[in-house]
Amino acid sequence: MIAVCPKCSARYRIAKEKLKPEGVRMRCGRCDAVFRVRAPAQAPAPAATPDAPAPKEMASPMERPGAPVADQPGTAQEPQREAVDRERLVLVAIPDAELAKQTASVLGQRGLHASIVHDGVEAMLEIQRQLPRVAVLSATLPKMYGFQICEVMKRNESLRSIQVVLAGSIHHADRYRREPSELYGADAYLEDPDLPGGLIPILERIGVPIAPIATPPDDGFTEERAKAERLARIIVSDVILYNEDKFAEALRRGCVVEMMSPDLDEGRGMFCNRIDERVRDEQDYLVEELLRVARLRGEA
Repeated sequence: MIAVCPKCSARYRIAKEKLKPEGVRMRCGRCDAVFRVRAPAQAPAPAATPDAPAPKEMASPMERPGAPVADQPGTAQEPQREAVDRERLVLVAIPDAELAKQTASVLGQRGLHASIVHDGVEAMLEIQRQLPRVAVLSATLPKMYGFQICEVMKRNESLRSIQVVLAGSIHHADRYRREPSELYGADAYLEDPDLPGGLIPILERIGVPIAPIATPPDDGFTEERAKAERLARIIVSDVILYNEDKFAEALRRGCVVEMMSPDLDEGRGMFCNRIDERVRDEQDYLVEELLRVARLRGEA
């Protein structure tokens, strides 16, 4: 049977015999959403008559012998991606999962479709399979560096037309005094701190069709959201100030939210008292601010 992610509509193939009566939990390989899959209700079989043989149970194409199925309940196979406009397809190859999602979100706001990968081998495979308009390659990709992928692409006749934006810290105007095209054949270069916002002007410059940002209507909560962001900055700043060692350890371990959540909860009461509930429900402002500071500290 086919399971569909309710968040991003990615499709997965699952063998019915792997499904328990209560269903199984799956995690989407594209958007990380967790959802439950249950077996479809069975229609009652028609009663057999003396003159008519009992109908044979036909195996669906997905259940025929030899068809690939999930090895374990809830294990996702490669999603069946829907066709997208190649002119608006951007491959985002960035090892930092959070930064990759932020970049994809910015691209989506401008009418582009982002395909995310996190290592160089996967990036090379997806470039050959999808033939995107642009490939944004981090220079520090594991398994295969971004500049190595760029060099392979520019020597390959079928991939040469794909425009490459290298992201990293290897190009500095005062150090190299060379154009990005002279560095591994890249079409453009972007420093890591300029992601994701700095990518849009580059894409516009190399001719990628960029849609204007739609201005959302004022729902009356603009000022309340700004107030929530300011208060979150104050609370998180105080939490880190009084827990410097703990924050540094959490940053080192890579589990900032898990370790600092009890300390954030001390300021959450004040936040809830001062911020409208409808704005609070939009996102966890305290956690988002904590992650923002963690990223800044991690880059320092």
